[in-house]
Amino acid sequence: MSPDHSSTIGNEKRTNAKLEYGDAQAFINATASLSTPRPPTTARVVALNKGPFVDASARLEHLDDPGEATILDVRPAETHAAGHVRGAFNVPVSGSSFATRAGFVLDPDERIVIHAGDEAEAQKAAHGLRAVGFLDLAGYVTEVRATETHVPMELDELKQLLEQGAVQVLDVREKSERDEAYIPGSLHIPFRLLRGFGTEGVNTEKPVVTICESGMRASIAASVLTAAGVDARPVLHGGVHDWPGGTVSFRRCGSG
Repeated sequence: MSPDHSSTIGNEKRTNAKLEYGDAQAFINATASLSTPRPPTTARVVALNKGPFVDASARLEHLDDPGEATILDVRPAETHAAGHVRGAFNVPVSGSSFATRAGFVLDPDERIVIHAGDEAEAQKAAHGLRAVGFLDLAGYVTEVRATETHVPMELDELKQLLEQGAVQVLDVREKSERDEAYIPGSLHIPFRLLRGFGTEGVNTEKPVVTICESGMRASIAASVLTAAGVDARPVLHGGVHDWPGGTVSFRRCGSG
């Protein structure tokens, strides 16, 4: 797979002989199973490590306005949901694997501004981002017009809406996790693939509810979809294994 964030299902099917599949979900399943997930910045980090010494300790500038930039909101998921800048991606720096997860969402060649609660949070995020190859950060903001909101979805409410056919549930975990248990009727796209896919394969005629194991990846996924113009809400408290309804698993031939 190309590390290019702008790649689409159609482009990959045309250019990658291993991915000649008939529909979007088949393509997603194949893509999610290709290898152990590595962020697209891996090749960039390897190249930097082989090249001359690069000082990654440049001062992170505080900005009054992010301007025309890609905004990475590193505040907690609940804070992002309560108010964020339109188009911002939410990857909480307090969560596990922050830098790796950000690497799946961001493009090193775009202008990136961090939205943090304070300077310490911004510096922590910058340190992690630089470690995975994002060296040219434009700066950070704290006081900005965070006019966009979304209301997280609780599991009981989601169960009711799903039974009514009123929402599309998007499971954003990895395929190995989904194979163990998933919600019947849910669509599967790992969060790390969403920015490249955009809205391809997603039914945008219904509100989309993202779910993972604990809420962190669901928040990332919902922010990526919202930035693409999709009505998306995350499940932040709980995940598939807390689902109050029945789940099913994928059982391979000869397994049990």
